[in-house]
Amino acid sequence: MTFAFLLSAASHAQADSSEVLTIRNIEIVGNFKTKARIITRELSFQKDSTYQRYQLDSMFVWDRNRIYNTNLFNEVSIDLMDVTDGNADVLITVDERWYLYPFPIFRLVDRNFNDWWVNRDRDLSRVNYGLKVTQFNFRGKNEILRLWLQTGFETVLNLYYDIPYIDKAQKNGLSFSSSYFEAKNVPVVTVENIRRFTSSQEHVLRRAYTNSISHSYRSSFYSFHNTSIGHLRVDVADTVARLNENYLGNGRTQQQYLSFGYTYVWDKRNNRNYPTKGSYYRAGLSKVGLGIYDDGVDYWRARANLTKYTEFKDNFFLVNNLSVLSTFPAKNRAYFNYSSIGFLKEVIRGYDLRIIEASSYVLQRNEFKHQLFGRKYDISKAMPLRQFQTFPITIYGKVFFDQGYAVGFPNYEGSNLLTDKYLYSFGTGIDLVLVNDITFRFEFSRTGEDETHFFINLLSLF
Repeated sequence: MTFAFLLSAASHAQADSSEVLTIRNIEIVGNFKTKARIITRELSFQKDSTYQRYQLDSMFVWDRNRIYNTNLFNEVSIDLMDVTDGNADVLITVDERWYLYPFPIFRLVDRNFNDWWVNRDRDLSRVNYGLKVTQFNFRGKNEILRLWLQTGFETVLNLYYDIPYIDKAQKNGLSFSSSYFEAKNVPVVTVENIRRFTSSQEHVLRRAYTNSISHSYRSSFYSFHNTSIGHLRVDVADTVARLNENYLGNGRTQQQYLSFGYTYVWDKRNNRNYPTKGSYYRAGLSKVGLGIYDDGVDYWRARANLTKYTEFKDNFFLVNNLSVLSTFPAKNRAYFNYSSIGFLKEVIRGYDLRIIEASSYVLQRNEFKHQLFGRKYDISKAMPLRQFQTFPITIYGKVFFDQGYAVGFPNYEGSNLLTDKYLYSFGTGIDLVLVNDITFRFEFSRTGEDETHFFINLLSLF
Protein backbone atom coordinates (compact mmCIF):
# COMPACT_ATOMS: atom_id res chain seq x y z
CA MET A 1 0.00 0.00 0.00
CA THR A 2 2.89 2.35 0.83
CA PHE A 3 4.57 1.43 -2.45
CA ALA A 4 1.37 2.18 -4.36
CA PHE A 5 1.10 5.56 -2.63
CA LEU A 6 4.68 6.50 -3.53
CA LEU A 7 4.17 5.38 -7.12
CA SER A 8 1.01 7.47 -7.35
CA ALA A 9 2.77 10.50 -5.86
CA ALA A 10 5.65 10.17 -8.32
CA SER A 11 3.25 9.92 -11.24
CA HIS A 12 1.36 12.97 -10.00
CA ALA A 13 4.59 14.99 -9.69
CA GLN A 14 5.60 13.96 -13.19
CA ALA A 15 2.20 14.96 -14.51
CA ASP A 16 2.44 18.32 -12.76
CA SER A 17 5.85 19.09 -14.26
CA SER A 18 4.62 18.38 -17.78
CA GLU A 19 1.27 20.10 -17.29
CA VAL A 20 0.46 22.56 -20.09
CA LEU A 21 -0.52 26.02 -18.90
CA THR A 22 -1.64 29.14 -20.73
CA ILE A 23 -0.67 32.46 -19.15
CA ARG A 24 -3.95 34.23 -18.62
CA ASN A 25 -2.68 37.40 -16.96
CA ILE A 26 0.55 38.95 -15.64
CA GLU A 27 0.20 41.11 -12.55
CA ILE A 28 2.96 43.21 -10.99
CA VAL A 29 2.80 44.32 -7.37
CA GLY A 30 5.13 46.70 -5.54
CA ASN A 31 6.33 48.86 -8.46
CA PHE A 32 5.21 52.20 -7.04
CA LYS A 33 7.73 54.16 -9.14
CA THR A 34 9.09 51.71 -11.72
CA LYS A 35 7.29 51.53 -15.04
CA ALA A 36 5.83 48.08 -15.69
CA ARG A 37 7.58 47.79 -19.06
CA ILE A 38 10.99 47.95 -17.36
CA ILE A 39 10.02 44.75 -15.53
CA THR A 40 8.23 42.97 -18.38
CA ARG A 41 11.29 43.65 -20.58
CA GLU A 42 13.08 40.95 -18.57
CA LEU A 43 10.41 38.25 -18.97
CA SER A 44 10.89 35.25 -21.25
CA PHE A 45 7.17 34.33 -21.18
CA GLN A 46 4.20 36.26 -22.55
CA LYS A 47 0.54 36.66 -21.86
CA ASP A 48 -1.77 34.28 -23.82
CA SER A 49 1.17 31.96 -24.58
CA THR A 50 1.27 28.26 -23.62
CA TYR A 51 4.10 26.46 -21.80
CA GLN A 52 4.75 23.25 -19.96
CA ARG A 53 4.97 23.77 -16.24
CA TYR A 54 8.59 22.65 -15.95
CA GLN A 55 9.48 25.24 -18.59
CA LEU A 56 7.86 27.97 -16.51
CA ASP A 57 9.75 26.84 -13.41
CA SER A 58 13.06 27.31 -15.22
CA MET A 59 11.96 30.59 -16.82
CA PHE A 60 10.91 32.02 -13.45
CA VAL A 61 14.36 31.42 -11.97
CA TRP A 62 16.28 33.34 -14.65
CA ASP A 63 13.56 35.97 -15.13
CA ARG A 64 13.70 36.70 -11.42
CA ASN A 65 17.50 37.05 -11.66
CA ARG A 66 17.25 39.46 -14.59
CA ILE A 67 14.68 41.65 -12.83
CA TYR A 68 16.82 41.69 -9.68
CA ASN A 69 19.92 42.55 -11.72
CA THR A 70 18.34 45.81 -12.85
CA ASN A 71 19.43 46.90 -9.33
CA LEU A 72 16.02 48.46 -8.81
CA PHE A 73 14.67 46.05 -6.18
CA ASN A 74 15.60 44.56 -2.83
CA GLU A 75 13.50 41.46 -3.44
CA VAL A 76 11.81 39.87 -6.47
CA SER A 77 9.49 36.87 -6.63
CA ILE A 78 7.55 35.29 -9.50
CA ASP A 79 4.71 32.87 -8.73
CA LEU A 80 1.85 31.08 -10.45
CA MET A 81 -1.61 31.98 -9.17
CA ASP A 82 -5.13 30.61 -9.75
CA VAL A 83 -4.11 27.54 -11.75
CA THR A 84 -7.39 26.22 -13.15
CA ASP A 85 -8.39 24.32 -16.29
CA GLY A 86 -5.00 24.70 -17.97
CA ASN A 87 -4.84 28.45 -17.32
CA ALA A 88 -2.78 30.40 -14.79
CA ASP A 89 -2.00 33.92 -13.68
CA VAL A 90 1.52 35.09 -12.94
CA LEU A 91 2.17 37.34 -9.95
CA ILE A 92 5.42 39.33 -9.90
CA THR A 93 6.12 40.90 -6.52
CA VAL A 94 8.92 43.46 -6.16
CA ASP A 95 10.24 45.49 -3.27
CA GLU A 96 11.68 48.74 -4.61
CA ARG A 97 14.99 50.07 -3.35
CA TRP A 98 15.58 53.64 -2.25
CA TYR A 99 16.54 55.55 -5.39
CA LEU A 100 17.84 58.98 -4.32
CA TYR A 101 21.28 58.88 -2.70
CA PRO A 102 22.86 62.19 -1.64
CA PHE A 103 26.05 60.52 -0.41
CA PRO A 104 28.85 62.48 1.24
CA ILE A 105 32.22 61.77 -0.38
CA PHE A 106 35.03 60.79 1.96
CA ARG A 107 37.41 58.56 0.07
CA LEU A 108 41.10 57.95 -0.24
CA VAL A 109 42.79 59.17 -3.39
CA ASP A 110 45.05 56.12 -3.60
CA ARG A 111 44.39 52.94 -5.56
CA ASN A 112 43.23 51.00 -2.51
CA PHE A 113 43.23 51.11 1.27
CA ASN A 114 46.45 49.09 1.48
CA ASP A 115 48.36 51.43 -0.85
CA TRP A 116 47.33 54.37 1.38
CA TRP A 117 48.07 52.54 4.64
CA VAL A 118 51.57 51.31 3.71
CA ASN A 119 52.95 53.35 0.80
CA ARG A 120 51.46 56.72 1.86
CA ASP A 121 51.99 56.31 5.62
CA ARG A 122 48.27 56.74 6.38
CA ASP A 123 48.42 60.40 5.34
CA LEU A 124 44.99 61.86 6.13
CA SER A 125 45.57 64.77 3.76
CA ARG A 126 45.23 62.28 0.88
CA VAL A 127 41.46 62.34 1.19
CA ASN A 128 38.79 63.56 -1.18
CA TYR A 129 35.52 64.88 0.18
CA GLY A 130 32.37 66.40 -1.19
CA LEU A 131 28.91 65.27 -2.29
CA LYS A 132 27.71 62.71 -4.81
CA VAL A 133 24.01 62.88 -5.64
CA THR A 134 22.67 59.90 -7.58
CA GLN A 135 19.10 59.49 -8.73
CA PHE A 136 18.57 55.86 -9.68
CA ASN A 137 15.44 54.85 -11.59
CA PHE A 138 14.96 58.43 -12.77
CA ARG A 139 11.43 58.89 -14.16
CA GLY A 140 10.75 55.23 -13.25
CA LYS A 141 12.61 54.07 -16.37
CA ASN A 142 15.81 52.70 -14.79
CA GLU A 143 17.67 55.84 -15.86
CA ILE A 144 20.62 57.06 -13.79
CA LEU A 145 21.33 60.74 -13.19
CA ARG A 146 24.48 61.54 -11.19
CA LEU A 147 26.16 64.76 -10.06
CA TRP A 148 29.63 64.47 -8.49
CA LEU A 149 31.05 67.46 -6.58
CA GLN A 150 34.42 66.72 -5.00
CA THR A 151 37.31 68.66 -3.51
CA GLY A 152 40.26 67.92 -1.24
CA PHE A 153 43.27 66.12 -2.70
CA GLU A 154 41.60 66.29 -6.11
CA THR A 155 38.78 68.45 -7.43
CA VAL A 156 36.22 66.67 -9.60
CA LEU A 157 33.00 67.89 -11.22
CA ASN A 158 31.08 65.21 -13.10
CA LEU A 159 27.64 64.96 -14.66
CA TYR A 160 26.45 61.56 -15.88
CA TYR A 161 23.13 60.55 -17.44
CA ASP A 162 22.30 57.02 -18.56
CA ILE A 163 19.14 56.17 -20.51
CA PRO A 164 19.02 52.38 -20.93
CA TYR A 165 16.15 52.45 -23.43
CA ILE A 166 15.24 55.19 -25.89
CA ASP A 167 13.01 53.17 -28.21
CA LYS A 168 9.69 51.37 -27.83
CA ALA A 169 11.27 47.95 -28.31
CA GLN A 170 13.67 48.72 -25.41
CA LYS A 171 16.78 47.66 -27.27
CA ASN A 172 18.70 50.92 -27.76
CA GLY A 173 20.10 53.22 -25.10
CA LEU A 174 22.32 56.27 -24.67
CA SER A 175 24.59 57.62 -21.95
CA PHE A 176 26.40 60.94 -21.57
CA SER A 177 29.27 61.98 -19.32
CA SER A 178 31.11 65.26 -18.83
CA SER A 179 33.88 65.87 -16.27
CA TYR A 180 36.34 68.44 -15.04
CA PHE A 181 39.35 67.41 -12.93
CA GLU A 182 42.17 69.30 -11.27
CA ALA A 183 44.88 68.40 -8.78
CA LYS A 184 47.74 70.07 -6.93
CA ASN A 185 49.24 66.63 -6.26
CA VAL A 186 49.98 64.27 -9.16
CA PRO A 187 51.99 61.09 -9.69
CA VAL A 188 54.89 62.01 -11.98
CA VAL A 189 57.10 58.90 -12.01
CA THR A 190 57.08 55.27 -10.92
CA VAL A 191 60.04 53.86 -8.97
CA GLU A 192 60.20 50.14 -8.20
CA ASN A 193 56.50 49.74 -8.99
CA ILE A 194 55.38 52.53 -6.64
CA ARG A 195 54.12 55.86 -7.96
CA ARG A 196 55.91 58.99 -6.70
CA PHE A 197 53.90 62.21 -6.32
CA THR A 198 54.82 65.86 -6.52
CA SER A 199 52.72 68.60 -4.97
CA SER A 200 52.19 72.35 -4.87
CA GLN A 201 50.37 74.41 -2.28
CA GLU A 202 49.63 77.29 -4.65
CA HIS A 203 49.35 76.02 -8.22
CA VAL A 204 47.24 73.42 -9.96
CA LEU A 205 49.59 70.84 -11.48
CA ARG A 206 47.10 69.01 -13.69
CA ARG A 207 43.75 69.80 -15.26
CA ALA A 208 41.65 67.48 -17.39
CA TYR A 209 38.39 67.78 -19.32
CA THR A 210 36.53 64.71 -20.57
CA ASN A 211 33.33 64.23 -22.54
CA SER A 212 31.83 61.05 -23.91
CA ILE A 213 28.69 59.65 -25.45
CA SER A 214 27.83 55.95 -25.68
CA HIS A 215 25.22 53.95 -27.54
CA SER A 216 24.06 50.55 -26.30
CA TYR A 217 22.13 47.86 -28.13
CA ARG A 218 20.63 44.92 -26.26
CA SER A 219 20.22 42.22 -28.87
CA SER A 220 18.92 39.56 -26.46
CA PHE A 221 18.34 39.08 -22.75
CA TYR A 222 22.04 38.58 -22.10
CA SER A 223 23.82 40.21 -25.07
CA PHE A 224 24.87 43.88 -25.09
CA HIS A 225 26.70 45.88 -27.76
CA ASN A 226 28.22 49.23 -26.82
CA THR A 227 29.88 51.85 -29.00
CA SER A 228 31.34 55.06 -27.62
CA ILE A 229 33.24 58.14 -28.65
CA GLY A 230 35.10 60.34 -26.21
CA HIS A 231 37.25 63.43 -26.01
CA LEU A 232 39.97 64.18 -23.44
CA ARG A 233 42.17 67.20 -22.90
CA VAL A 234 44.79 67.31 -20.14
CA ASP A 235 47.06 70.21 -19.19
CA VAL A 236 49.99 69.96 -16.77
CA ALA A 237 52.24 72.55 -15.19
CA ASP A 238 55.81 73.06 -16.41
CA THR A 239 56.97 71.46 -13.14
CA VAL A 240 55.45 68.13 -14.12
CA ALA A 241 56.99 68.19 -17.59
CA ARG A 242 60.41 68.98 -16.11
CA LEU A 243 60.23 66.13 -13.57
CA ASN A 244 59.16 63.65 -16.25
CA GLU A 245 59.73 64.74 -19.83
CA ASN A 246 57.67 61.76 -21.01
CA TYR A 247 54.68 62.56 -18.81
CA LEU A 248 52.72 63.75 -21.86
CA GLY A 249 55.51 62.94 -24.31
CA ASN A 250 58.44 65.04 -25.54
CA GLY A 251 58.13 67.58 -22.74
CA ARG A 252 54.58 68.58 -23.72
CA THR A 253 52.32 70.34 -21.24
CA GLN A 254 49.09 69.55 -23.09
CA GLN A 255 47.55 66.44 -24.61
CA GLN A 256 44.26 66.14 -26.46
CA TYR A 257 42.69 63.26 -28.31
CA LEU A 258 39.50 61.57 -29.48
CA SER A 259 38.84 57.88 -28.92
CA PHE A 260 36.37 55.42 -30.36
CA GLY A 261 35.50 51.97 -29.07
CA TYR A 262 33.24 48.95 -29.33
CA THR A 263 32.48 46.45 -26.57
CA TYR A 264 30.45 43.25 -26.55
CA VAL A 265 29.08 41.87 -23.27
CA TRP A 266 27.43 38.54 -22.50
CA ASP A 267 26.05 38.74 -18.96
CA LYS A 268 24.16 35.77 -17.53
CA ARG A 269 24.77 35.99 -13.78
CA ASN A 270 22.37 35.25 -10.95
CA ASN A 271 23.47 38.41 -9.09
CA ARG A 272 25.28 41.16 -10.94
CA ASN A 273 26.87 42.63 -7.80
CA TYR A 274 28.01 39.40 -6.13
CA PRO A 275 27.43 36.49 -8.55
CA THR A 276 27.72 32.83 -7.56
CA LYS A 277 26.28 31.19 -10.68
CA GLY A 278 26.40 31.89 -14.41
CA SER A 279 28.88 33.53 -16.77
CA TYR A 280 30.17 36.95 -17.78
CA TYR A 281 32.10 37.60 -20.99
CA ARG A 282 33.31 41.01 -22.10
CA ALA A 283 35.47 41.87 -25.11
CA GLY A 284 36.28 45.21 -26.68
CA LEU A 285 38.48 47.06 -29.12
CA SER A 286 39.18 50.80 -29.06
CA LYS A 287 41.28 53.30 -30.96
CA VAL A 288 42.90 55.97 -28.81
CA GLY A 289 43.81 58.98 -30.92
CA LEU A 290 42.00 59.46 -34.23
CA GLY A 291 44.62 61.66 -35.90
CA ILE A 292 42.79 64.94 -35.40
CA TYR A 293 45.20 66.34 -32.82
CA ASP A 294 48.97 66.18 -33.30
CA ASP A 295 49.79 65.12 -29.72
CA GLY A 296 51.50 61.80 -30.39
CA VAL A 297 48.54 59.74 -29.10
CA ASP A 298 47.95 56.90 -31.53
CA TYR A 299 47.42 53.33 -30.35
CA TRP A 300 44.92 50.48 -30.17
CA ARG A 301 43.61 48.75 -27.08
CA ALA A 302 42.06 45.27 -27.06
CA ARG A 303 40.59 43.85 -23.88
CA ALA A 304 38.76 40.65 -22.86
CA ASN A 305 37.35 39.44 -19.56
CA LEU A 306 35.89 35.94 -19.24
CA THR A 307 34.43 34.75 -15.93
CA LYS A 308 32.64 31.50 -15.10
CA TYR A 309 30.73 31.03 -11.85
CA THR A 310 29.94 27.45 -10.80
CA GLU A 311 27.60 26.50 -7.99
CA PHE A 312 27.96 23.17 -6.18
CA LYS A 313 25.90 21.49 -3.50
CA ASP A 314 25.90 22.64 0.12
CA ASN A 315 26.73 26.29 -0.71
CA PHE A 316 30.13 25.70 -2.30
CA PHE A 317 31.12 27.90 -5.25
CA LEU A 318 33.96 28.19 -7.78
CA VAL A 319 35.00 31.27 -9.78
CA ASN A 320 37.41 31.12 -12.74
CA ASN A 321 38.47 34.35 -14.42
CA LEU A 322 40.66 35.24 -17.40
CA SER A 323 41.48 38.90 -18.07
CA VAL A 324 43.58 39.97 -21.07
CA LEU A 325 44.76 43.39 -22.26
CA SER A 326 46.86 44.25 -25.27
CA THR A 327 47.84 47.75 -26.43
CA PHE A 328 49.80 48.32 -29.62
CA PRO A 329 52.13 49.73 -30.66
CA ALA A 330 53.85 49.91 -27.26
CA LYS A 331 56.68 52.24 -28.26
CA ASN A 332 56.58 56.03 -27.93
CA ARG A 333 53.81 55.92 -25.32
CA ALA A 334 53.53 58.81 -22.86
CA TYR A 335 53.60 58.04 -19.14
CA PHE A 336 50.08 59.44 -18.75
CA ASN A 337 48.79 56.85 -21.26
CA TYR A 338 50.37 53.76 -19.68
CA SER A 339 48.04 50.85 -18.95
CA SER A 340 48.51 49.17 -15.58
CA ILE A 341 47.74 46.25 -13.31
CA GLY A 342 46.75 47.43 -9.85
CA PHE A 343 43.54 49.44 -10.28
CA LEU A 344 40.03 48.35 -9.27
CA LYS A 345 39.48 44.73 -10.39
CA GLU A 346 42.58 44.43 -12.57
CA VAL A 347 44.80 43.03 -9.81
CA ILE A 348 46.75 39.99 -8.74
CA ARG A 349 45.93 39.51 -5.08
CA GLY A 350 48.96 39.97 -2.86
CA TYR A 351 50.47 42.63 -5.13
CA ASP A 352 48.15 45.36 -3.85
CA LEU A 353 51.03 47.64 -2.86
CA ARG A 354 52.54 47.64 -6.34
CA ILE A 355 51.49 49.04 -9.67
CA ILE A 356 52.57 47.11 -12.76
CA GLU A 357 52.62 49.29 -15.86
CA ALA A 358 52.48 47.08 -18.93
CA SER A 359 51.69 47.34 -22.62
CA SER A 360 49.96 43.95 -22.46
CA TYR A 361 49.10 41.47 -19.75
CA VAL A 362 47.15 38.32 -18.97
CA LEU A 363 45.61 37.53 -15.57
CA GLN A 364 44.13 34.17 -14.59
CA ARG A 365 42.43 34.03 -11.20
CA ASN A 366 40.61 31.28 -9.33
CA GLU A 367 38.55 31.26 -6.16
CA PHE A 368 36.84 28.40 -4.29
CA LYS A 369 34.51 29.46 -1.50
CA HIS A 370 31.83 28.33 0.89
CA GLN A 371 28.96 30.28 2.37
CA LEU A 372 29.56 30.22 6.10
CA PHE A 373 26.67 32.43 7.16
CA GLY A 374 23.63 34.04 5.61
CA ARG A 375 20.82 35.86 7.35
CA LYS A 376 18.47 38.80 6.89
CA TYR A 377 17.77 40.95 9.93
CA ASP A 378 14.58 42.90 10.50
CA ILE A 379 15.61 46.37 11.72
CA SER A 380 12.25 48.03 11.16
CA LYS A 381 12.07 49.18 14.79
CA ALA A 382 15.19 51.30 14.33
CA MET A 383 14.81 52.19 10.64
CA PRO A 384 11.72 54.18 9.55
CA LEU A 385 12.48 53.92 5.80
CA ARG A 386 10.81 50.82 4.39
CA GLN A 387 13.53 50.19 1.79
CA PHE A 388 16.19 49.73 4.49
CA GLN A 389 14.22 47.73 7.07
CA THR A 390 15.88 44.47 6.08
CA PHE A 391 19.63 44.17 6.64
CA PRO A 392 21.16 41.08 4.98
CA ILE A 393 24.57 39.72 5.97
CA THR A 394 26.35 36.92 4.12
CA ILE A 395 29.84 35.61 4.89
CA TYR A 396 31.96 33.46 2.57
CA GLY A 397 35.20 31.70 3.43
CA LYS A 398 37.54 31.18 0.47
CA VAL A 399 40.87 30.03 -0.88
CA PHE A 400 42.36 31.48 -4.07
CA PHE A 401 45.16 31.16 -6.60
CA ASP A 402 46.04 34.00 -9.00
CA GLN A 403 48.63 34.12 -11.76
CA GLY A 404 49.64 36.48 -14.52
CA TYR A 405 52.22 37.86 -16.90
CA ALA A 406 52.84 41.49 -17.85
CA VAL A 407 54.82 42.76 -20.84
CA GLY A 408 56.70 45.94 -19.94
CA PHE A 409 56.97 49.08 -22.04
CA PRO A 410 60.18 49.44 -24.09
CA ASN A 411 63.03 51.33 -22.40
CA TYR A 412 61.02 51.81 -19.21
CA GLU A 413 62.31 50.83 -15.78
CA GLY A 414 59.56 52.04 -13.43
CA SER A 415 57.81 48.66 -13.29
CA ASN A 416 60.56 46.29 -14.42
CA LEU A 417 60.71 44.45 -11.08
CA LEU A 418 57.43 42.72 -11.93
CA THR A 419 57.21 42.80 -15.74
CA ASP A 420 58.30 40.15 -18.22
CA LYS A 421 58.12 37.41 -15.60
CA TYR A 422 55.61 34.89 -14.28
CA LEU A 423 53.64 36.22 -11.30
CA TYR A 424 51.49 34.23 -8.92
CA SER A 425 49.92 34.34 -5.49
CA PHE A 426 47.77 32.14 -3.30
CA GLY A 427 45.92 32.61 -0.07
CA THR A 428 42.74 32.50 1.94
CA GLY A 429 40.20 35.03 3.07
CA ILE A 430 36.66 36.08 3.93
CA ASP A 431 34.10 38.04 1.92
CA LEU A 432 31.57 40.00 3.94
CA VAL A 433 28.54 40.92 1.80
CA LEU A 434 26.09 43.46 3.23
CA VAL A 435 22.97 45.33 2.13
CA ASN A 436 22.76 45.99 -1.62
CA ASP A 437 25.70 43.60 -2.05
CA ILE A 438 28.39 45.90 -0.61
CA THR A 439 31.44 43.67 -0.25
CA PHE A 440 34.41 43.77 2.12
CA ARG A 441 37.30 41.45 1.24
CA PHE A 442 39.72 40.33 3.97
CA GLU A 443 42.59 38.37 2.37
CA PHE A 444 45.77 36.74 3.60
CA SER A 445 48.13 36.06 0.67
CA ARG A 446 51.62 34.95 -0.29
CA THR A 447 53.22 35.98 -3.58
CA GLY A 448 55.84 34.49 -5.87
CA GLU A 449 58.25 37.12 -4.47
CA ASP A 450 57.96 35.38 -1.05
CA GLU A 451 55.98 38.29 0.40
CA THR A 452 53.17 37.60 2.85
CA HIS A 453 50.41 40.17 3.37
CA PHE A 454 47.04 40.74 4.94
CA PHE A 455 44.94 43.16 2.88
CA ILE A 456 41.48 44.73 3.18
CA ASN A 457 39.51 45.83 0.11
CA LEU A 458 36.06 47.35 -0.34
CA LEU A 459 35.26 45.86 -3.73
CA SER A 460 34.02 42.54 -5.06
CA LEU A 461 36.74 41.18 -7.36
CA PHE A 462 34.61 39.25 -9.82
